[in-house]
Amino acid sequence: MSATTGLRRAATLLARCRAKSQRDAVHGRWLTCCDQGWAPLAASAHPASAPAHAFSTSRGAPADQLPLPAVKDDVEDAVRGEAEELPLGEVPGENLAAAAALLLNQQQASAQGWQQPPSSDTLSSLPLGASLRQEAQVQGRTWAFETGKLARLANGSCLVRCGGTTVLAAATSQSPPWSRRDALSLQFEVDYREKLYAVARIPSTYNKREGNPKEHELLAGRRIGRALRPLFPKGFALDSAVFASVLSADGDTDPGVLAIGAASAALLCSDLPWAGPVAAARVAVLRDGRTVTAPSVEQQEAAELNLLVAATGEGRITMLEADGEQVPEARFIEALRVAVAAAQQLVEPQLQLAAQTGRQTLPTRLAGADPSAAPKVAQLATPAVEAILRDGSLDKLARSAALQKAKEGVLESIRASGAFRTEFARLPGSGCITPSDVDHVFSAVISAVMRRLVIEDGWRCDGRGSIDVRPVHCEVDSVPVVHGSALFTRGETQSLCTATVGRRQEQQKTESLLGGESSKRLFVHYSFPAFAVGDTSLHNGMRREMGHGEVAERALLPVIPPTDSFPFTLRLNAETLASAGSSSMAAVCGGALALADAGVPLKGLVAGVSVGLMTDAAWGGESRQLSPMPVQAVGGAGGAVAPAALGRYELLLDQLGMEDQLGDMDLKVAGTHQGITTCQLDVKLQGGVPVEVLEEALLLAARGRTQLLHSMEQALPEKRAAHAPTFGSVKVPDTMLGRVIGAGGSNLKQLEERWGARVDVDDDGTVSIFASSQEGFEAAETRILDLAGESVKDGHVYRGTVTRIMDYGALLELQPSGLRALLHISDISAERVRSIDDVVKMGQSLEVMCVGRDQKGQVRLSRKAVLARHTARQQASQNVARSGGIDADK
Repeated sequence: MSATTGLRRAATLLARCRAKSQRDAVHGRWLTCCDQGWAPLAASAHPASAPAHAFSTSRGAPADQLPLPAVKDDVEDAVRGEAEELPLGEVPGENLAAAAALLLNQQQASAQGWQQPPSSDTLSSLPLGASLRQEAQVQGRTWAFETGKLARLANGSCLVRCGGTTVLAAATSQSPPWSRRDALSLQFEVDYREKLYAVARIPSTYNKREGNPKEHELLAGRRIGRALRPLFPKGFALDSAVFASVLSADGDTDPGVLAIGAASAALLCSDLPWAGPVAAARVAVLRDGRTVTAPSVEQQEAAELNLLVAATGEGRITMLEADGEQVPEARFIEALRVAVAAAQQLVEPQLQLAAQTGRQTLPTRLAGADPSAAPKVAQLATPAVEAILRDGSLDKLARSAALQKAKEGVLESIRASGAFRTEFARLPGSGCITPSDVDHVFSAVISAVMRRLVIEDGWRCDGRGSIDVRPVHCEVDSVPVVHGSALFTRGETQSLCTATVGRRQEQQKTESLLGGESSKRLFVHYSFPAFAVGDTSLHNGMRREMGHGEVAERALLPVIPPTDSFPFTLRLNAETLASAGSSSMAAVCGGALALADAGVPLKGLVAGVSVGLMTDAAWGGESRQLSPMPVQAVGGAGGAVAPAALGRYELLLDQLGMEDQLGDMDLKVAGTHQGITTCQLDVKLQGGVPVEVLEEALLLAARGRTQLLHSMEQALPEKRAAHAPTFGSVKVPDTMLGRVIGAGGSNLKQLEERWGARVDVDDDGTVSIFASSQEGFEAAETRILDLAGESVKDGHVYRGTVTRIMDYGALLELQPSGLRALLHISDISAERVRSIDDVVKMGQSLEVMCVGRDQKGQVRLSRKAVLARHTARQQASQNVARSGGIDADK
């Protein structure tokens, strides 16, 4: 649609608005334009019907209750070309140009500067097929960053290549309809995808294509998002997303590391006000003490510590994930510094590429309160909020209710003063206050007061000190029937964990481009139902649950015994029953206790604790306008989104949910007495967290972990109950494994159904048994020994039943072991047996003797030896009687 047609449509609607206002005036009703700018627009359409003031009313109706003109939607639809075709005969020619021009001015202002201006940057002038490119040499490998050739319709895109691995990332953002000044959180998502064409394979699914993202793809997307989020400006409320696709994978370079760099470069080369760049590096500490950057898959699997870090050019960390084999804090910190230094090498080529594009950021209105209204709301809210946060006797629900009541009191005070207006009746700079203003400023006041109390007074809202852990209660064997269970409570956070032991064949199959097909013998399913926070929503936060479950899984896996000594699959369910902060670390503690209760021979108990960060970099909740500037300078010194200066700060051990939500960092650390098993960092501080602060936080986490381990150890009984699960193993001849297993695994299924035992058979003859009780273990052990013939001793006589007759002998089932063994025709009688049917019948009970084993370990039976023994005994008795021996005297 041409601009002229749009103007004519808009003018037509304005004429209709004038006619309606005339009719309303006749009936005593005024059409009041409450939103800023609509009063002069209505006046241009019909001056007689326009009110003298933007908030003037009729019949005494309050200004904040007046409706938005219904024609507003139609006018803007007409400008966008979305309205239906209208007749133009009734348009007054003298008002057409003025009304339409004013309408376009108002439309441009309401879009908050997000209408794309004519572009004059380098990217827009690139011919098709051309691109901008920068390279860097890192650890002897070439990293190439390329933009301008692919995904040209996105706000920004970048192709990153290292070796044979290539990742494409595209960043997009949409200007919202009307306004997003009510948005209280960053609307940003990351979609990471791996498709098998990247390794020249066709999916094995029925429709031969990939479906929903797999678990490892969702987790990789969460890692990318956590690395990028701290560099968005406070109040950035536009719906934004990054899409990362692996185009090729050589199996040697980690595509997840490339994806973080590609996403960073895509945002940096876009017109969004993002204060990057960041880069990622993976470091592995091998068991021989060597520290390797960009390790191979084999090195990662065999490493003592596997560390993934995202950092800025200033050395601030925005994302951290690590898993290790009980690594001491000192060694962990050394590897952390190596990873940060490696990541910084990939920052400069991104800045050079952004400068090469010549792009500028778009002017952006950040969400927040009206600057003229914010001081008024803060003045009303601060005393009430401080009184509530100083009351250490309040629990989570009482504190939330008190804050909500204080917020409602602020609204009532504003209404009483006459300064309250609805969202559509707001007039920026007038001092009027809307619900959105109150939401932003009240949240900012809570954050500012909490930070001041923590930093200046050392006071936390629950009355603890900064290094105190909430009261802990642990118990095991909380749920009957299951293999293992534990209830872990820390403050108001509560987690119920159950452990289930399964067969080796029940391992979870996984597949990725880097590691190929593999399996997991421990999988943790974390659940966070709505009732845990007193909510009624049935919405399922699957991504968050997967992320927390993976943290607990990585924390516990290092203490699980190796497969050769414990060849079973473990499933751990962690049900969050109540959450007031650090529910994922509660799942780690409860999960370790549940595994111990299930009889799993752990290398040690694992405890997890979170460490928060409070700085004095408080935000007043005000909205602000970001002016256009070169994309590479947004996050630099003097940039519009410069990193927050780290002044005074305080670390908080075992932080509450409120401290996590309003604070600057959430560092989760889990481990044993010997060291760290996993670590995860979630950053909210603008620009990232310095390495020195993380080092201090790791040492504080070690202190809290020691306290938790002491409480957990006291919860475990010194002597296990008779009904407690039991694990052990027996050794049988490898030639007898077939009999132990049975046809199609029938014997193993019988053991599981009858005694609830899990049996794993190794090729060397080791049979591992896990049973839910001591009685079940002993019964399963006896049955396995019977099946293997180990309970049949040489020289002992047994009674057996004939189950099968063959030309060369009969198959007997021995009692009570149930062992089936062959009685050869030559061992039936001392005399020659021409046909076995002459001496043996089906179902006949015979006494036989075990006379040893053959070369294959099979039991050899002999009825002839039993008959010979009977004959010898009878002959001895007769001899004694004839000789007048002792037996004769009796």
